[in-house]
Amino acid sequence: MIGYAFRKFKQISPRWAKMFFHELKANSQKLSDIGEREYDEINNLLGEINCSSGYIVDIAASDGVSQSCTLPFFKKERWSGLAIEMDPAKFTKLAYVYEKFINARLARVRVVPSNIRSILEGFEVPKDFSFLNIDIDSYDLEVINEILSSGFKPLLISMEINEKIPPSIFFTVKFNDKHYWQGDHFFGCSIGAAVEIIKPHGYKLAHITRSNAFFVCSNTFVDKEDLDASTAYDQGYRYIKNRELLYPYNKDVDCLLEMNDEESLAFINKYFAKYAGKYEARII
Repeated sequence: MIGYAFRKFKQISPRWAKMFFHELKANSQKLSDIGEREYDEINNLLGEINCSSGYIVDIAASDGVSQSCTLPFFKKERWSGLAIEMDPAKFTKLAYVYEKFINARLARVRVVPSNIRSILEGFEVPKDFSFLNIDIDSYDLEVINEILSSGFKPLLISMEINEKIPPSIFFTVKFNDKHYWQGDHFFGCSIGAAVEIIKPHGYKLAHITRSNAFFVCSNTFVDKEDLDASTAYDQGYRYIKNRELLYPYNKDVDCLLEMNDEESLAFINKYFAKYAGKYEARII
């Protein structure tokens, strides 16, 4: 009863009250399942190179709290960074919480491949910053490629992948100024595409955890094993315990896991027929 009343109060409460509850959530020690999982992975990887301070770039930071893996870093004075979010409502919540973090800089802007370099340079982001977190739900790979091609070299890259697409298929959503994620399976890139684009910039694939891939700088993580896309995909998604329960919404595309390459590509092109011309898909 108390929980129900609390939820109803939040629904009808004025803006200041909603911000107050958002801040309470930010100040709690508990992250969402997704945020906790990603934070642990990032923290553990940075721990391998004794990196306990540095600079963060979080692209599509949302409200700064829900599902955030960077919030715990921004809370610490020895970390600084840039959080970027384009949605006005989400940015308002982000700014309300993050204004108290003295080393956090904020930008309300839509990140696209053509402006990411000027954004990073405008905020004087170090070329060798500590880690990049990106979750645009769209043309993420084009943005990452532009960042790396512009001379920026984060020690670690945490990115969402489209876990539905097998590693033998190069799949990526192409930038389209009028396209936004529609809440369906059409987003991001396959791990195969991420590996093909990111590794030549001097990175290793550390691992996949469900729908997140973690790449590390080869020159810094000298002893880190460089996984191939198939091995990482099998370990981090295909054969994880209770995958069907964790991803019930993937049931209609799970057939991809049993198809050969030609069948997979044909299925993808048919399934995404309404998005023709807005993505690239091919067998690697």
